[in-house]
Amino acid sequence: MSKRTTRSEKLADRRSFRLDAKKWAAFMAALDASTRDLSRLKRLLSEPSIFSDRDPV
Repeated sequence: MSKRTTRSEKLADRRSFRLDAKKWAAFMAALDASTRDLSRLKRLLSEPSIFSDRDPV
C-alpha cells in the first residue's frame, strides 16, 4: 500500500477535526451561506438517463 493511500484512509476514518477560531468561523460562514444556483447541474439531472429507454433486466 502506498503512503498516499494510507493517509487517505486515515483521513477518511477520522471522526473529528480540530479547527482554530478563524477556520471555525469560516466553516460556519460557508454552512450559513446561501446556496448557489447550479444551472448546468440542474440541466444535467433533468435530462433523461441513458438507461431510461432500456427494458429492465
